[in-house]
Amino acid sequence: MPHAPKGAEGPKAEPSLWDEPEVAARFAARPPDQRLLALFAGEGPYGAVRRAWGAPARPKALDVGCAGGRNAVWLARQGADVWALDASSTMVAEARRGLNAVMGQDEAARRVRRGRMHDLGRYRSGAFDLVVALGVLQDATSRTELGAAMMEVARVLRPGGLCLVANFGPESRPDGAALLQLAGEPDVWLGFGPGSRRMTLPDLAGLDAAFAVHGLYPALPTTAVRVATRGGFRVTFNALYVKGR
Repeated sequence: MPHAPKGAEGPKAEPSLWDEPEVAARFAARPPDQRLLALFAGEGPYGAVRRAWGAPARPKALDVGCAGGRNAVWLARQGADVWALDASSTMVAEARRGLNAVMGQDEAARRVRRGRMHDLGRYRSGAFDLVVALGVLQDATSRTELGAAMMEVARVLRPGGLCLVANFGPESRPDGAALLQLAGEPDVWLGFGPGSRRMTLPDLAGLDAAFAVHGLYPALPTTAVRVATRGGFRVTFNALYVKGR
């Protein structure tokens, strides 16, 4: 397995893709996650999960790494008590724009904030019925940061609360070549995205095990989905975790 020298990727002043307005608008235009729709509709295997979830008529949901707000806006339109955050101010502005029509400009500004996934300190413990974390935990730059983010997700969820996750897998070959594992950094990989982008990508069993450390267990079996890219393919792990009671 190829390795990159530890520290070889050092921080660089590269422009962030996530701060480009056209990227934010593109993310906002995507449909909501299909598993989220299935959960709220109680379709198929999600029916038993929804019944066991026991969420109130207006479930309180936190969208961590909300991007352009596609899921936050959908949740708000279903009557959920929605809160969201993203590390990109451009994404925050786009998500607020989408929520303005649902709850008004002032309320959207109050509920959608700029923040990091490993620091949810503005939210009280056990506050949420649902945390949505799609394509965000993978951007942790170390196992330590990933663990801190998982710990915060577990903290803000109530017992029996759900966490919907999508995380890239290390077997992905987005440009046709294998990812490069960073020497001395378990689960940290290079080669997924531009420049020196580091991503923390446990394998499927490792992802489940990492969540279990924080008292979150699969509500449904975690699955791997392979999707073709322009130069290769990416693998995404789709997971739904429940917080132990």
